Amino acid sequence: MENKLVDLRDSRFVLYEQLEIEKLCETERFGDHSKETFEMIIDTAEKLAVNEFAPVNSEGDEVGCVFENGTVRCPEAFRSPFGKYCEGGWMSLPDVYDVGGQNAPICMYFACHELFYAANHALTVYMGLTHSAAKVIELYGTDEQKRKYMQPLYEGRYSGTMDLTETQAGSDVGAARAKAVRNPDGTFSIVGGKIFISSGENDLTENIVHIVLARIEGDPEGTRGLSCFIVPKYRVNDDGTLGDTNDLVCSGVEHKMGIHGSPTSVLNFGDNGMCRGELLGPEQKGIVVMFHMMNEQRVLVGLQGQALGSAAYLHALDFARERKQGGAFGTRDFTQVPIITHPDVRRNLLWMKAYTEGLRALVLYTTFCMDMETASTDEEEKKRWLNLVELLTPIAKACSTDKGFDVCVRAIQVHGGYGFCKEYKVEQFARDCKITAIYEGTNGIQALDLFGRKIRMKQGEAFRTVVEEMKKNIERASGIAALAPYAESVGRSVAALEEITRFLLEKSSGEDAYLACSWATPYLEIFGDVVLGWMFLWQAWKACEAQTGAGERDKPFYAGKIATAKFFIGSVLPAVYGRMDTIRQFDRSFVEMGESVFVS
Repeated sequence: MENKLVDLRDSRFVLYEQLEIEKLCETERFGDHSKETFEMIIDTAEKLAVNEFAPVNSEGDEVGCVFENGTVRCPEAFRSPFGKYCEGGWMSLPDVYDVGGQNAPICMYFACHELFYAANHALTVYMGLTHSAAKVIELYGTDEQKRKYMQPLYEGRYSGTMDLTETQAGSDVGAARAKAVRNPDGTFSIVGGKIFISSGENDLTENIVHIVLARIEGDPEGTRGLSCFIVPKYRVNDDGTLGDTNDLVCSGVEHKMGIHGSPTSVLNFGDNGMCRGELLGPEQKGIVVMFHMMNEQRVLVGLQGQALGSAAYLHALDFARERKQGGAFGTRDFTQVPIITHPDVRRNLLWMKAYTEGLRALVLYTTFCMDMETASTDEEEKKRWLNLVELLTPIAKACSTDKGFDVCVRAIQVHGGYGFCKEYKVEQFARDCKITAIYEGTNGIQALDLFGRKIRMKQGEAFRTVVEEMKKNIERASGIAALAPYAESVGRSVAALEEITRFLLEKSSGEDAYLACSWATPYLEIFGDVVLGWMFLWQAWKACEAQTGAGERDKPFYAGKIATAKFFIGSVLPAVYGRMDTIRQFDRSFVEMGESVFVS
């Protein structure tokens, strides 16, 4: 078994040494688990990813999904690994025993799914949305809805979707026109259309459960008037058997740049007035219900970007070690050497390694915070963990997907002309990765969420919580002589982040609000790099401590962790100051030029 998908030694370092997730096993929530059970889970996930998911990735990309007469045929090669995934209980790994789950930490679920996404992104997309649909029914559904829909979703017999986007609305969810009309039996007649629905029509499962946002007839405009509905492809009888086809049809699938094995569907509801849906949660609280799906999906999409970057980096590293071209630097010897020895290639690889490992730490830390919030019994402690989750979510989503794609692009560059050819996987990784910066809220929306809401929420409490956690690690690393200058560097970046945050908040009122808001994406990018500086400093002092007493096999790994941390903090992080200086200039040409600049 060859794993060129995920560096599991690094994953284990993050889980066990940086985050110390074994502490979760001391809580009542996760008390049934131990490092031994975690290791069994990771090992089994690796085998499934390497032996079942990865071998059918190229076939799924080449064959794609076939749309005929309103139905979609998924790649036949996906059927077996999908079945094995469901049989293994992976869909409900982090869920409680009462719903058939294994009560594992969410960070363990994410560590395993990095393998699955890296092995076969298109296939694993089906699973993520299905889990989110089951979870939102678990949280908001009636007992009958849980029996009819939740359990089959967690078992993988049904697949699930999230149906928000409409042609005229796009990301403006409040502009949705899908309508729900009350029926005497308590159901609703759903009428409208949705676009860009991942797995909206497929033949991998016996039924599809759509979680649909629609407006009950007569309810207010905007997001506050929306409600959430369960709309199955096939109606489900009281005894759990499938009934008649619901009045919803797939009118087409998108022809996309990547994830060809995942159908992105156009759905029409109620063309014949017979589409029945069931209210999920309270009326006019649909956006609240749906955000439980979206928040889980946003961090999961961040994982997708990071996972594809991980696979691309490992493929590029393998290629650079084997490909010989050019003589050794600084010599007249024309004997060809592996390209990994050339300075430009090596810097590219180290940049890729740094972002891959830093983003892995960020995503797993964010999900670890979710676990700690769940496991904590003290209300103040729960609030602190939730603050971390809420502020880090848009950063984890946007930075992981933007930088994950950049890693894929650099992997192509390392391969040279071969990277542009299909015989090498990196071109597919790049095509599959690009969507992650777009769906589940574009990265521009994540930036607006961070700048417009998250840093201001609770009078800045969530922002202060993140900064306090950063400063704790800076103080700890400052006591290690070899890391003291790097701790000082990260400390300066955190202080600068606080200052530029205050600057933009002051400018974001009155006539400067539009211009201030235009800096939301650069601000998120700055924030992301500072967070990664924190992650690397944390990893570096953990690695320094672990070096003492480490065996010969582990010493090179810890040395590599320290070197990667120093590279990021010393060679990548300083770029944030130039970006901050640019923001401080507050150049007004952006607002003064108007739209005339775009006239050709």
